[in-house]
Amino acid sequence: MDIKSVNQNLVNNRLNDSGNGSPKNAGAQNASQSNVSADKVTLTDVSTQVQTLEKQAAASTVDNSAKIEELKAAIKDGTYQVDAEKVANKLIQTEALFAGN
Repeated sequence: MDIKSVNQNLVNNRLNDSGNGSPKNAGAQNASQSNVSADKVTLTDVSTQVQTLEKQAAASTVDNSAKIEELKAAIKDGTYQVDAEKVANKLIQTEALFAGN
């Protein structure tokens, strides 16, 4: 989605809505178009926390290679067993997260 022109389109729509009618509005409309200010973004503490967590995650090292090799070997030789109840519980947890519960 291209959002580059969203602000200008919004300004133009508002000016068109307020400028329906008298010629007096035409002068005000031109003046307000030249005084359009840029949008302002304010980051919250949550944004700062997210950035901190992203840095920590990037810096952390997790070595799951042994577990991965065990799983690959179990799958290859046919001994890997799926725990259906565990999978179902994880699916329910995931659905609850998405539902906001």
